[in-house]
Amino acid sequence: MNYSLPNPDLPRKRWIDRVQAVFEVLLISGVISSLLAGLILYAFLGKAPVDPLKNAVLFSIFILLESGIAFLFLATILKCHRETIFGLGLKHNRWKPHILIGLSLVPPLFLINAAVAVTFKLYFPKYYNELNPLTDLIHTPRQLILIIFSALIAGGIKEELQRAFILTRFREYLGGAGLGLVLWSIAFGVGHYVQGIQGVLIATIYGLIFGIVYILSRSLIAPIIAHSIYDTIALLTYWFLYGRFR
Repeated sequence: MNYSLPNPDLPRKRWIDRVQAVFEVLLISGVISSLLAGLILYAFLGKAPVDPLKNAVLFSIFILLESGIAFLFLATILKCHRETIFGLGLKHNRWKPHILIGLSLVPPLFLINAAVAVTFKLYFPKYYNELNPLTDLIHTPRQLILIIFSALIAGGIKEELQRAFILTRFREYLGGAGLGLVLWSIAFGVGHYVQGIQGVLIATIYGLIFGIVYILSRSLIAPIIAHSIYDTIALLTYWFLYGRFR
């Protein structure tokens, strides 16, 4: 018989712990932080705000504000559990291989984007988007820089921390990282609904890829590098091919 004591470092899996994990996932999911960011923006404007999707500055303020609130939620939850951001995979050890992995992911991401775009153009032309609708916000070099900076904070960093936390909670309390990967990738894709059905599908696929890389490597470095570089190159490519001639 095995008389070894239970490992106190392993998370307890009582029903109350699972309920708490569900609450934390919802808190980090972006729904509440987006609502709060919208309310704050409304309060400062003093009137019904202009649609952020029609104004680069308002859009950037909104997503940076939402990211700040999400970071605050995450820091608070981690502190309450005596956890750290390094426990989510933001570690310095073996950073060089993970950077190389992140860099190697960028070309396949563009190939996937192109393949999905061609598929939609040929078979689903009604839902085909030649360009990301969000690029319509960019009309000047300053707006380009602002959008790139916002994308790095909200996409490259916030979304990957968000994904890591949610996958970790699923792995420890809510049925496994695989289930969390599927559910959160779908939710991540739906969260990009402003980019159309084509954008939703691409975001879902990217969510799966970034999540798989994170689960296998237990490191955030590769997903952050890949996500950040992809967004930056995509925005710069749009500007030099289309934006500056508008």
